Amino acid sequence: KWGDAAHKWIKPGNLLNSGPGNYKIPSINDIPINFKVSLLKGNPNSKGIHSSKAVGEPPFFLASSVFFAIKDAIKAARAEMGLGNKWFPLDTPATPERIRMACFDEFTSPFVTLDFCPKLSV
Repeated sequence: KWGDAAHKWIKPGNLLNSGPGNYKIPSINDIPINFKVSLLKGNPNSKGIHSSKAVGEPPFFLASSVFFAIKDAIKAARAEMGLGNKWFPLDTPATPERIRMACFDEFTSPFVTLDFCPKLSV
């Protein structure tokens, strides 16, 4: 984002996201309202997967940020039970059952141990 009339909090002519310290993964809000795209015809990309011209970083990292937010919430719930920051397993997908059992409280403790790791049902 550049400092201009639309971004008054940035000094005019300066780039806000000029380094990795303030890099934000692009999201749906970063797409202009009038956004027209066409792919170049006859320009193969021999280095891409199946000649792909796409980048998978934003959706991959946005999805993983949800998983780690869930894991942080579980850490907070476990800290309330006096478990501190001890490691605990949480496999993907983070299903409601796995999340609930990982919280480890008075309701789940009769059924699981602190190192409980549920088996995949596939």
